[in-house]
Amino acid sequence: MNDVTSMQQHLIQQLEVALSPSYLEVINESANHSGPATESHFKLIVVSDGFNELALIKRHRLINQLFKEELAHIHALAMHTYTKDEWAAKKGAPASPQCAGGSKS
Repeated sequence: MNDVTSMQQHLIQQLEVALSPSYLEVINESANHSGPATESHFKLIVVSDGFNELALIKRHRLINQLFKEELAHIHALAMHTYTKDEWAAKKGAPASPQCAGGSKS
């Protein structure tokens, strides 16, 4: 059984090509949120040398531009973008918040 969704795999492939990350996680968190969509909420953890000279907002803008078309179909995209040094200091990304909307208990 393959737990990777088609959108999830697409995001992984695009990030690998665009940023050559040293560490990458694309987590489909759609099941944690209300509604029937199965590919609507994703969390990205990207560690890349491409971020070395970029402020956080520019990193996020880069990813938003990379996924301009996909964001029409994705409800939420949490981005955790790090340089290698930042990642070493953080030792992980923060947990995602609980879903606050809809009918999910």
